[in-house]
Amino acid sequence: MFSRILKYIIPPFSFRVFFRRIFYSNLKKVPLEKPLLFVGNHQNSFMDGILVGSYLPQPLHFLMRADMFRKPFARFCLRELNVAPVYRIEEGLENVHKNLDTFTGIYNILKDNGNLVVFSEGICVQEKRLQKLRKGTARMAFGAEEKYGLDVHIVPVGINYTYPSKFRKEVMINFHEPFSIKELKDDYIANPAKALLSFNQKVDASLRKEVIIIEDPKNDWFAEHLLIMERNNLVLPFFQWRFDTDDRRILEKEVSEKINYISNTSKEILDSLTLKVKTYYDLLAINRLKDENFARKLDYSFLRYLAVVAGFPFFVAGYLCNLIPFIVPRFLCDKLIKDIRFYSSVYVSSGTVLYLIYFPFVLVLAAVFFGWTGFLFGLLVPLLGYVVLFYQEILFERLSNIRYLFKKRKNPALISELISFRKEIFNDLEKIEISTNSE
Repeated sequence: MFSRILKYIIPPFSFRVFFRRIFYSNLKKVPLEKPLLFVGNHQNSFMDGILVGSYLPQPLHFLMRADMFRKPFARFCLRELNVAPVYRIEEGLENVHKNLDTFTGIYNILKDNGNLVVFSEGICVQEKRLQKLRKGTARMAFGAEEKYGLDVHIVPVGINYTYPSKFRKEVMINFHEPFSIKELKDDYIANPAKALLSFNQKVDASLRKEVIIIEDPKNDWFAEHLLIMERNNLVLPFFQWRFDTDDRRILEKEVSEKINYISNTSKEILDSLTLKVKTYYDLLAINRLKDENFARKLDYSFLRYLAVVAGFPFFVAGYLCNLIPFIVPRFLCDKLIKDIRFYSSVYVSSGTVLYLIYFPFVLVLAAVFFGWTGFLFGLLVPLLGYVVLFYQEILFERLSNIRYLFKKRKNPALISELISFRKEIFNDLEKIEISTNSE
């Protein structure tokens, strides 16, 4: 029941505040009438599973490492959220046998055409790489088919964050083409060990098509800054929050694949392009400019300046009315969270719980002191808080634009040099053609 209540709160409200944009695409590929195992890459602790399942029509179930169930309160909350423990070797070899009970529960869920989110990497790592998949997911799928003859469908899911632990950033979730466990049934009967390996290879190949991967960690800085430049080329509807398109992920995937290709085939091209990107960003930093000012011209720029002036009273009112919800979750996370993998999960959960307490309190307080008029104005408090987020974004963008216009007037040669640098970088990127023989 607890999970059902949160499903009506977290996606439309909490996620709308924490994420600037969510790209949630190809859900139509998912056979919702079948028992399903969603297999995703794992970058962001609890957030990954919640994001995958939040927009599905039926309740979703999750697995989580068993050490998270040690404290009674945590154990109660996780059970209410349909989370079951999975015992890894890291939790002690003597505990691994307890997975039999977990697997039995999973089989019963799948037997009722339920579904489960699994992260086969078995570890959460905040980097643009895919870890080696463990065999537990394959054992679950084959076990459900073997015990009940279930036509379990495996749905690989790519989860890609711009910055997983930062507030007001973006996430891209894309569902890959599913496959039935019955496709590998004969292989499993002939050789179970080989079938487990085939399962993992099939899932791994699918995830690699969906996940933005930078193979060599040495290229992380270069790749991130090149991805920022590509993102800045796009002008998206300002107030739109959720997108049902995969175009954004495809764009970033193409950039990452080109970086991996030249990293493996031509160190000369890689070094040359890396140097150009570094030189370009050094020039931007020295002159306190941003790439977004060179990437595109925003529509209705005059209205944006007007919004900064006219919206200031609403910003002040919204910020003061929501001061506690704005400050407390960030303060708690900055002070208490040592592992950044849990930062966004704790931020969203603490912020949600706090606002569920704070908002009714504000309504009661407003009604007591100002009657029905105060109560009606109290209903506007969440909306004003949301206005604050957009106002800050417009304000910082306009201040950056003013600095750019000032530099353009004072030092046009510098602006021309930066424009040329940027154009040259994208010309070089455009020239990179990935040979099919290298795949």
